[in-house]
Amino acid sequence: MAGHTDRELDAFGDWERQAWEERAAPYAASLGDLTRGSIPALLDAADVGPGCRVLDVGCGPGFVALAAAARGAVVVGADQSRAMVSIARAAGAGAVVTSVARLPFRDRVFGAVVAGYLLNHLPRPEVAVASLARVLRPGGRMAMTVWDLPEANPALGLFGPVVTELGLRGVVPPGPDPQRFSAEAELRRLLEGWREVAVDRLGWTVTVDPWAWFDAVADATPRTGAVLAQAAPEQRAQARTRYVEVATASYGCADGRVELPAGAVLGSAIRR
Repeated sequence: MAGHTDRELDAFGDWERQAWEERAAPYAASLGDLTRGSIPALLDAADVGPGCRVLDVGCGPGFVALAAAARGAVVVGADQSRAMVSIARAAGAGAVVTSVARLPFRDRVFGAVVAGYLLNHLPRPEVAVASLARVLRPGGRMAMTVWDLPEANPALGLFGPVVTELGLRGVVPPGPDPQRFSAEAELRRLLEGWREVAVDRLGWTVTVDPWAWFDAVADATPRTGAVLAQAAPEQRAQARTRYVEVATASYGCADGRVELPAGAVLGSAIRR
């Protein structure tokens, strides 16, 4: 939180919340194949199995919650986006609308807490972790994933240079560094006071049509999407063509699709 005022952090949080209301549907429709690649490791790290009472915080469209339920767990999803919760419920996941900082659950009620790709969207991650600790029973496990650095995560990381070429600035309000917890030391620092803290790196691939993938990321992600939303139609078309050139040059398949490496950092710990 260093370098940002409370007013800036509040504004960033409001911006993120509104962005997900607008992008929930395209996210659910397009990025599931990418995020599902890390779900088994996330659930394993939290020791999610039959009968375990699990909180999936930042549940989004319910991908993680449904996977946990398929293991026999009793799952509650939570997300600040009403649109996301509606999609999760429609998919069959139980979910509530709530801020992670003000969870409407009793103390020590869950045996496991999972959070897929949540930390980098929070204005005050330390507050969020304290809130999660409150609802997790002693001895319960928490596991979180964050996207790895762009060079280790080309599935998303290739967009940075292409979008930067547009020369558009000042879209996202000041807030925490989105790559902060890609660093193992920062993730361990966040989990100080927990037992058996572990940090692992995950890797998998996703095979997609590069033209459609550009549109998916542009429509479904807050930061990249906000930049591209400013672009004139001809600018976006140029960026799309440039992205396909870059992705195909490094990861092209014979059928015209691309096989993109994806990378995430998984942090887990046990509540004292």
